[in-house]
Parts: sequence; C-alpha cells; structure tokens
Amino acid sequence: MMIFVMPMDAEARVGLQPGFENIHIDPEPEPEPEPELTEQQQKDIIEWAKRVQQNAGFWAGAMNFRKVESSFRKAHENRRQKRREKRLQCRTDIRKANRDAILRETLHCYRATLSQDLEILRKQKQFVEALPGVREEYRGGAVFHIGNLMDAISTIITAIDAGVYGSKESLQDAKVNLGAVFRSHKRLAMTRLRVDRSKAWMNHLMIRLHEVQTDLPPPEEVDAKLQEAIDCLKDQEEVREELLAMEDNEALIEAFRQAQSDAKICIEMARSAHELNTELLQMKNEE
Repeated sequence: MMIFVMPMDAEARVGLQPGFENIHIDPEPEPEPEPELTEQQQKDIIEWAKRVQQNAGFWAGAMNFRKVESSFRKAHENRRQKRREKRLQCRTDIRKANRDAILRETLHCYRATLSQDLEILRKQKQFVEALPGVREEYRGGAVFHIGNLMDAISTIITAIDAGVYGSKESLQDAKVNLGAVFRSHKRLAMTRLRVDRSKAWMNHLMIRLHEVQTDLPPPEEVDAKLQEAIDCLKDQEEVREELLAMEDNEALIEAFRQAQSDAKICIEMARSAHELNTELLQMKNEE
C-alpha cells in the first residue's frame, strides 16, 4: 500500500506544508493583561500538546523513509510479477503432465510458489518493522500475522518434502486452510496498518494548520477556513479510528477507500485557506 496512500502521503504533501510563510501579520497592539484560561481553553492546550507528542519525529521519519518505500514498492511488484509468471507456467506444465505425473508436478509447482511467497513476506516484514508513523499496536499486529503466515508456509513446504500429501485433495485442504486462516488474518492486519498510518497523517496536518493559527495569527477570514479544515480532519481521524475496529477485511478496504476520498475535501479546505491568505496579502500590498 498498501491502495499506503494519500494513501495519505501523496495528497498530504501537496500545498499544505509550505505556503503560509508570507502570511500577513498586522502590527501587534499594546500588550494587555492575559485573561485566565477557561476550562475549554485548558483542555485544548492539553489536547494539542498530546497531538504534538504523538507527532514527534513523524515528518522527518516520513521524509527519510521515502526512498526506502519507493524502492520497496518497486521490488515488491517485481517479486509479485515473478510469482504470477510462475503460476501461469505451472498451470501449463500441469495441463501437459500425464495422469501419473500430475500430483508430482502440482506439488513441485506449489512448493515453488510458496518459496516465492516466503521471500515476498520476508521483505514485507522488514518494511513493516521500519515503517514510521504507525502505532506499535498495529505494527506489531502486522508483523505477528506475517510471521504466522511464514511459519504456516514453511510447514507446508516441509510436509511436501516429506511426502505427506498423497493426493490433490489433501493438498487442496492445506491450501484452503492457509488462505482462510493465515492469509486472511495477515491481509486484515496490513489494511489496519494502512488505516493507522493515514490517521497519523491526519494528526500531522492538523498540527501544521494549528501552528499557522497560533504562531502566525492570520486574518479572521483565513483563521475561519483553517479551523474548518482542522475540524474536517478531526472528523476523518475519528472515522479512521472507527474503521480500525472492523473485522471484515473487504468491508474495511471499501470503507477506507471512501474515507480517503472524503479526506480530499479537508485538503481542499486547507488549500482554500492558503489561497485566501495569498489574495488578502496581495490586496494589502497594493494598498
């Protein structure tokens, strides 16, 4: 991923990180005694402090990981393509085999593709272990289920080598069990990992917009649009937290796809704030 995008990465980087550097700031008024903070203001301070803590190192980690991720995805697709080619070749070889050789050829082909699976999973496990911006709960879940699938595949390979499978039916049972239990759990764990990473992007973007509000107080019109974008991102963050509780992977993928589409609205709100700020700044300069 991963559809790991955004996933949020690509969308999140467009027009949001820079762009507010030249924001217009009116001359500061004479300082007045600061009023005591309300209970809500105190809660807001605590909330943003917690967000900043969660976000610590996220941007640097994401930027430093870009080349690693790009390289992994290209190599991952190449490995999957080789596996597809092997499966197609196996189908041809099995069709050409005579009746006495069909089982032997089937076992040989299945063992070969399982060995390719192991290499794919080994690389994927390394990628997940290094992936920045995800909570350990979901990283650990993905690593655990990848490891379980690898162990199950290794067990089947050992059984093939030991001559355990004496019929196509017994081999088919092993295939079904592998897919229904181990592969399905691994897929769900990987989808949850993508959702959690997207949630981390929501938090990062909210922090960047909030920094504009507090560090460089913008005109009221811009501030209102920034707050609108932040509220939108908060809603999307909550949506992703709810998605993480889903147990059906296919339903989760579909819901996550919709959530990713909905998040683009938040991104457009932030862009709109940037464009309004640019327009107001130009008007100010022309005065």
